[in-house]
Amino acid sequence: MRSFIAVDVESRDPISRLQNEIASAARWKPRGVRPVEQQNFHFTLIFLGEITDIDAGRIKEKMQEVKFEPFTLIYQKVGAFPRPDAAKIIWIGVDAAGGQKLVALANDIISKMAELNFRADKPFSPHMTIFRVKAGPVRIGDISAKYENKTFGSDLIDRVHLKKSDLGPSGPIYSNIYTVEAKK
Repeated sequence: MRSFIAVDVESRDPISRLQNEIASAARWKPRGVRPVEQQNFHFTLIFLGEITDIDAGRIKEKMQEVKFEPFTLIYQKVGAFPRPDAAKIIWIGVDAAGGQKLVALANDIISKMAELNFRADKPFSPHMTIFRVKAGPVRIGDISAKYENKTFGSDLIDRVHLKKSDLGPSGPIYSNIYTVEAKK
């Protein structure tokens, strides 16, 4: 099964409104720049790729070692990967304090997964994808500057999930296969 470890986003409506506002202002066509579906909003901490049921059992055991306290993320800023003038991914970021806690959580999980020979292909950067560009890169122009000092909701992060991804004709369907809760 195709899998990854992530934290979910519950504050979906403000982010969905942001997507609509950006897409409308930029005049993007849905086939060229596809918004991420609300139910798929998440922060990927590490992508694991294809795993077996045996791998899943070992990953669950390692995830049981993860200890973290609940923390709040405030959604803010809009950016693009690899860069604003050639975007393939448009994302929103988080506040500095929440971002530090999310990075610490991700690094803990990444180090535990490394013990099982799962490696992150790049350092974790706290961002949530809100658009995927399908038809060549796009310029996001002044979008980053327009949203630099705005917030788009917040969430209490108190769970981490091992997820599987099933690819269907209308996009991916994510399912939680194991969850670790924060320690209060």
